[in-house]
Amino acid sequence: MVKQPSIPAAIGRALSPLVKVLENKYYMDAFNEKVLAAGSRALGTGLWKGGDAAVIDGVIVNGSARAVGALASLSRLVQTGHLYGYALVMLLGVFGFMTWRLWPHLTGLFGH
Repeated sequence: MVKQPSIPAAIGRALSPLVKVLENKYYMDAFNEKVLAAGSRALGTGLWKGGDAAVIDGVIVNGSARAVGALASLSRLVQTGHLYGYALVMLLGVFGFMTWRLWPHLTGLFGH
């Protein structure tokens, strides 16, 4: 039991800034929410939009699909379905390969 109730009230008024700091737990909850949690949320948003959406989805997934589509549209131009065109390309390839492989031997025969 307090003999003079005015004494605790006077101490409370005199130390009110300290009491406020202690009641608010040194303002650590506010610091955590405003600085640490907000920074973590900003970092997560940046990695999500910059890393996941832009790089992974934009370049790797959709970029590879666009590259395959572009390559398919180019190959569609040379694929006519006519057998004589394919045979001509095959003969030219065999001629080029044989020339490349036999050229050192042919130059030795003719003294060049």
